[in-house]
Amino acid sequence: ARGHDGRSVFYPLTHNLHEDGILRTSVALPQPNPALQQQAEQMLAAILNELNYVVVMAMECFIVGDRLLINELAPRVHNSGHWTQNGASISQFELHLRAITDLPLPPPVVNSPSVMINLIGTDLNYDWLKLPLVHLHWYDKEVRPGRKVGHLNLTDSDTDRLSATLEALKPLLLPEYASGIFWAQAQLA
Repeated sequence: ARGHDGRSVFYPLTHNLHEDGILRTSVALPQPNPALQQQAEQMLAAILNELNYVVVMAMECFIVGDRLLINELAPRVHNSGHWTQNGASISQFELHLRAITDLPLPPPVVNSPSVMINLIGTDLNYDWLKLPLVHLHWYDKEVRPGRKVGHLNLTDSDTDRLSATLEALKPLLLPEYASGIFWAQAQLA
């Protein structure tokens, strides 16, 4: 996010799994690769400053060797940052509003790993809420194939507990979610 005063703050890099062009799962770690984090911040700050852009911007990249290659810029809050609702001291939504209204932009604090699972074309299942760590964000949209209807956020400093909760989610989700859960567990290991 960039404020009216030209100062920018950043979240840690978030790893994303896309399947069929749709974001399935995001994993944010409090201590990302420092070289890639610095590179991402420099790249995005240069864009924000050149455009004199105020508010949140998401930058999606590919890792190519030891460098980042920009794939997409999203001039708004972004699905890959939904984990910030439960995993950061300030969510991307609040940071966005603070930037617009010229309120202070503190650096977001992230102390624990977070996982966001996009809910795509699936019915609401309140059994998700029986599991520890699960925060449900339901969009109250009509469920249709391929449509994003909500997301689940899980955050915990204990990666074993986080991974176990992901494992417990598998039977409560459609089979196509298993690959995203396996991938998230591998990121946490």
